[in-house]
Amino acid sequence: MKEDALLFGPTKSLVGILTDPPQAPTPPSRPAVILLNSGIIHRVGPQRLYVKIARRLAAMGFVVLRFDLSGVGDSKVRHDNLPFERSAVSEAQDAMNHLHAERGIDRFVLIGLCSGADLSLKTACCDPRVMGAVLLNAQGDQQDIGDELSSSMLSRKNARYYWNIALFNPKSWLRVVTGEADYGAIIRASVFQLRSKFARPKRVAPGTSHDAANVRLLAERGVRLLLVFSEGDRGLDYFQEVLGDELQQLCSSRKIGLHVISHSTHTFTLLRNQERLLELVCDWAHGMTAGETGVVGVPEEPVLEVWDERRPA
Repeated sequence: MKEDALLFGPTKSLVGILTDPPQAPTPPSRPAVILLNSGIIHRVGPQRLYVKIARRLAAMGFVVLRFDLSGVGDSKVRHDNLPFERSAVSEAQDAMNHLHAERGIDRFVLIGLCSGADLSLKTACCDPRVMGAVLLNAQGDQQDIGDELSSSMLSRKNARYYWNIALFNPKSWLRVVTGEADYGAIIRASVFQLRSKFARPKRVAPGTSHDAANVRLLAERGVRLLLVFSEGDRGLDYFQEVLGDELQQLCSSRKIGLHVISHSTHTFTLLRNQERLLELVCDWAHGMTAGETGVVGVPEEPVLEVWDERRPA
């Protein structure tokens, strides 16, 4: 593969690294992949995760660009008053514009971790050139989510702890016997688990979550989505609550893929978790193309792993 540093954007202030495959077809037959910053971590990503993703996908024949948003890493700070929510989407589109002008690529896949995943989702909704997105531990808009949703997310977290961890921990049983346990929390977690198992999942009122609407919009538009979460990540709880049983329906209809990597941190610190993540991303990317014809299709056996909270941690 070949890697080059580049400057792009209206003022040439955005710094990126372009990773080319060993033999890039002309004209391009595959979408380009763009990696978006995770918070204030620059373009290498946490534990150099973005570098690994870029090089693994380039070896498969994809052109991959990882770059720094304004004010992050090596990119200069913007001098206008454009809010970050708008400037970040605009800069992601600048990256697409650059690859179209220099390489003739007009289809794109966005990948991001945490805030980078949220940015990928928003950009995909407003730019029809995006044909797929990989959302790693997407958090969504959890600010001012309301007491009802916040309470549901807390109940889901507690239920997972009591049923997957505390249930198999002798020390937890000792606290129950000695009266040191939080019996109220145990009862609430048990009620939540029973409702989740035997009752239809309750979803927040329609219109209250832009993230749920965005996922639904992209699924209807045929944009392929891959959602990957660390086990127990708060973002997973959030999307399970705002989408409810619709999340299962979207997975079953193969409109989106959902995977949970067990025993993983938010940034996939352990090497074995990183390797599992790379396998998922590469399998999903492989399913987006059919040979070298450039025809985009659905894989015959798409990787699909639906989260089951009842399984042991």
